[in-house]
Amino acid sequence: MKKDIEIPQVTEVEIAVIKEYNEDFLQDAWYAYLFNNSKEPIEAILIVSKAEGELNGEKKISSIFRHAFPSLAAGASQKVELLDEAIFDLDNTFMLTYFQGSKLYDKNFVFPAKSIADESLQELTYADKKGITAIK
Repeated sequence: MKKDIEIPQVTEVEIAVIKEYNEDFLQDAWYAYLFNNSKEPIEAILIVSKAEGELNGEKKISSIFRHAFPSLAAGASQKVELLDEAIFDLDNTFMLTYFQGSKLYDKNFVFPAKSIADESLQELTYADKKGITAIK
């Protein structure tokens, strides 16, 4: 019975962290973005983010943020959330769930502690921006 269950792999959808200018703060800020690099839209998108780890010998856990988007067109991107630099010393996890066609997809994207930094920025192959792609 277990062999009959198909668990589709997330291959053409990415979560990346991008540093860009914030008009409200009048300075650069870090944002998490969702990229749909597939040829089909994705729908009923749910992203749950949190940061956790150890700082100065003490276990820390951030608040949990939930984001929902009705759909994202093929080849499009969606700004998900503004990130506070105070959580960059922790592991940041984005749990993504969405439908594409009639299939449900689910994947965790992880940014390890201290991986979100200026020196980690790279040209993204799927966007005209510099950013950091999560570990798969």
